[in-house]
Amino acid sequence: MSLVRRNLLVLALVLFSGNLFANEVTAVWTRLYNTAATTEQKLAIMTNIVEQNSREMIPVLQEALEQEVIMLENISGTTQRDRVYTLMRIIVDELGNLKATASADTLYLVSEEVSDPFLQAAAIRAIGKIGAVGHVQKIAFRLRNINLGITDFTVKEEVETIVSACVETLELLRRPVGFSPVFFTAIGRYSAPVIERAERAMINMIDDPAELLLEILTYESDFAIKYQVLLVGDRSKAPEERKAFLAKEALDQGLKFETSDRRQQISLSNLRTKAANMLKQYASADDEAFILLDQMVRKSFSMTETLTALEALGASGSDAAARLLAAYLSELNARRKEGYTFSNENIVRATINALGNIGSPIGRPALIEVEFSNWSGDTRRLARGALDKLK
Repeated sequence: MSLVRRNLLVLALVLFSGNLFANEVTAVWTRLYNTAATTEQKLAIMTNIVEQNSREMIPVLQEALEQEVIMLENISGTTQRDRVYTLMRIIVDELGNLKATASADTLYLVSEEVSDPFLQAAAIRAIGKIGAVGHVQKIAFRLRNINLGITDFTVKEEVETIVSACVETLELLRRPVGFSPVFFTAIGRYSAPVIERAERAMINMIDDPAELLLEILTYESDFAIKYQVLLVGDRSKAPEERKAFLAKEALDQGLKFETSDRRQQISLSNLRTKAANMLKQYASADDEAFILLDQMVRKSFSMTETLTALEALGASGSDAAARLLAAYLSELNARRKEGYTFSNENIVRATINALGNIGSPIGRPALIEVEFSNWSGDTRRLARGALDKLK
C-alpha cells in the first residue's frame, strides 16, 4: 500500500472516530501533511482537508502554507514550482473561505513573495474575505502603483487579474484609503470588465464619497478626471445635498479656469454641463448654486451650456432663481431695444420658459418688457404664455 493510501486510511479512522478531540484531529492532519514525501501526496491530503470545510482545520492550513512559503526558495524547475503553486492556491482559497483572520500576515506574504500573478491575486482576495483591514493600506498602495505604471507587467491578463483582486478586496474592506486607487482603476486603460468591476466597487465601498471625490477634484489638474469625479459622485449613494455640494465645487472650478488646449476645453464643457444637470436635480433651494448657474449663463461658453444652465434655474421653483432670470431677461430686452441683433432667439426663449416654469411673480416685469422689445412674434407669444403661468 502506498504512503498516500496508508495516510488516507489513517485519516478516515480519525474522521470517523468519536474518541478524538479537535486538537487531536488537527495534530493527526498536521502529522500526515508533514510526513508527506512529495507534492502529489500533499495535494491528496490537502484535498481531503479542504473537503471537510471545517474551521478546526485552520491551524493545519496555516502551518502548511507557512511551510510552503519557506520552502519556495529551494524549488528548482518550473513544473515542480507550478505544482507547489497549485497546492498553495488550494490552501489560500480555503483560508479565505473559512474566514481565517489569524492567517492575514501569511496570506499577504504569499501575495508578495510568489511569482505567479494568479496565486498573488488569490491571496489578495483571501485577505478581503477574512476582513484583514490591517493590510488595506498596502493593497491600496499596490493598486495605486499598478495604475501609475510603477509596477511593471508584460502580460495584460496578469496585471488585470491582480488589479481585479485588489479592487474586490478594497471593496470588501470598505476603508477610505482604498477609494482613490479604485477610482483611478475605473478610469484607467483596462478592459471593460475590470472598469465595470471598479465602478461597482466604488458604489459599495463608501456610502458617501463626497469628501474623497472633492480631494481628487481639488488636486487633479486634468479636467477629464474632474468630469469623471462628477460621474462617480452622481452614481454614488451619497445624499442629494452632498451630490449638490460636489457639483457646486466642480462648477465653480469650471467657471474659473480657462485653457487653450482643445481637449481640455471639451472636458471643461462636459464638467460644467454635468455639474449644471446635477444642480438641477439636487439643488432646488440652494442660492449658491443659483449664483453659479447664473454665472454660467452670462459667460456664454456655448449655446448648449447656456441652455442647460437656464433649464436648471427654471427647474428650481425658487424666487431667488427667478430674480436672477428676470434680471438677465431685462438685460436681453434692453440690448434688443438698443438694436443688438441676435443670431437666433433661443437664449431669450429659454429664459422666458424658465421664468414660466418657476411661476414666480418676480418675473412679471421682465416678461411684460418682452412685448415691447422688438422680439419676434413667436418670442412675444411665448412671453405672454409664461405670464399666464405666474402665480
